[in-house]
Amino acid sequence: MVSRLNFATILLVVFIIYIFIDNGLANELNQNEELKKRVELLEKHALKIPEGFFINGEIEGYYNDRRRDSHSGWESRGEFQFGVSHDLKELPIKDLWFGASATYDSDYALDSTKDNTLVEKQFGFGNDLVRIYAGETDVQRLGFAKTPKISVPLIYTKHNNRIDHHNKTVLAFGGFKWDDEFEFDAHRLRKNVPFGGTIGYDSDQNTTYYNGTVSVLGLFEVGYMRISSPRQVTKYTKSTNQRGWSIGGSLYRFGLPIIWGVETWDDRDEGVQSKKTRKEYGGLLSLSEPVYLTFHRTENDDLGYSGNYYGVIYTYHTTSDEHKRPDQRDGIEFGIYLHDKEQTSVYTGVYKDHGKQFLADVKVRF
Repeated sequence: MVSRLNFATILLVVFIIYIFIDNGLANELNQNEELKKRVELLEKHALKIPEGFFINGEIEGYYNDRRRDSHSGWESRGEFQFGVSHDLKELPIKDLWFGASATYDSDYALDSTKDNTLVEKQFGFGNDLVRIYAGETDVQRLGFAKTPKISVPLIYTKHNNRIDHHNKTVLAFGGFKWDDEFEFDAHRLRKNVPFGGTIGYDSDQNTTYYNGTVSVLGLFEVGYMRISSPRQVTKYTKSTNQRGWSIGGSLYRFGLPIIWGVETWDDRDEGVQSKKTRKEYGGLLSLSEPVYLTFHRTENDDLGYSGNYYGVIYTYHTTSDEHKRPDQRDGIEFGIYLHDKEQTSVYTGVYKDHGKQFLADVKVRF
């Protein structure tokens, strides 16, 4: 079984790290006028991107003491997204938008054979209520994921996972506050249209996606997603309709800086591990503007892992984009993580307790 961490020890470690980060590094960055002057100088001489174009990405160095392909434990990766986003004001249709993007990733998590290649090539068009996306997009899951994913393995589904980037056509609609730069990891719903949904089709796999989310009085959101595939493609033994539920929200309106979420997924299969429902619980607590704690628990992920994941993160934000959560904004991020997990292999059925694992990363997001 997963080893139980001493609760008092966790609190002590978190408190020490928080005091060190918040009172040390945070104050240093806030009070160092020389640093502020240098940042202002860099901004004045920054590369000017033509109107209608955008460049996003992140550069990361991370430590994993169990990384098999590194003797030191340190690895690095880079991700660069570029594209166009344009409001078609010259046309008579109100609020019409068009955009396209592609991403270069040196370490593509979903498919290692695509490392150092151009991935997630996609385009979209529409207005404030309806948009159509096509290409290697994952907009089909917009609104479903409710837990902040910080250094935690995403839960995949059998054969067709809910965050795949296969070529597909997706109709998205409702009150989403659209991110015109194709960021689908986070979302918000407008108060006057507190619901949204997607319908997608992958012709290569003859797979259909259905997804809907609704805000309940602005207190929390409930989401449902289904993936339907032909039996001969999925080789399922029970049903071809994978399905999942999610619920999540924030407690900011009650004066508590907490984001929380729960997700479940049923592969609708009869395999040793795949017949078990996948579950994930997660939360993010902001101790101050730049410092936050994260906790996740996964049960029966795609590789049979169950465990607890803890994190302490400091971010020096370079933007104040209110559309994005604190963990999604541009800036320099420093993170320390503890994973404590066990596994029953989905391939062999062999059980293994992986115990505690420490990780760290430094990430520049822009």
